Amino acid sequence: MSSPQRDVFFWHGKRCDFSLVSDRLLPTLAALMPGLITNALDFLRQNDLRTIIARMNARDTHPVIQFLKYVLCGLGATIVHHGLFFILSYTVIPAGDGMIVDGLPITDELRKMNGYLNNTIAFLPSMVFAYITNVMWVFTPGRHSRFVEFLLFFIIGTVAFAGGLFGGPWLIGQFGIPTWTSQIGFLFTSFAVNYFCRKFFIFKG
Repeated sequence: MSSPQRDVFFWHGKRCDFSLVSDRLLPTLAALMPGLITNALDFLRQNDLRTIIARMNARDTHPVIQFLKYVLCGLGATIVHHGLFFILSYTVIPAGDGMIVDGLPITDELRKMNGYLNNTIAFLPSMVFAYITNVMWVFTPGRHSRFVEFLLFFIIGTVAFAGGLFGGPWLIGQFGIPTWTSQIGFLFTSFAVNYFCRKFFIFKG
């Protein structure tokens, strides 16, 4: 009796295989990236600022330029998220280093728990910011209804957020890697996974 295929799932009634991502998609992307980057750099060198800005604002632009636009929107969402996080942490829900709570220095346990809470509260506004800027500037909407589109956008963003929120501490505990290394690794992974999922599964491209 054959074992169940855990790497198989169905999307809109079509059979899909996760192994295709690791066996085919990732190597193909790795092979294409140098050429895409070279073409993007050639475009920047060969055109004036007005042409570059016009192409940046177009939806049917070069894939690398589209990814750079996506990164800029992501940086904006990151600023919104962390801005709200620090405002909450130092005003409403104490989570800052060295704060005094009820006349005593804040404990690491309270700081950790409030940090989780503040990150969770800040997540939704940053996600709304990311969705609006992605729809207006990066991707072409219309593959799904607006409600389904936002729901899928939110689900993918939540998975990536949860991975960054809990994966970093897990890697540190399991392997003892530096905090910044784990966070930077999850940041780049999250950006890449979000970009390809949103480009090929949520929007038209």
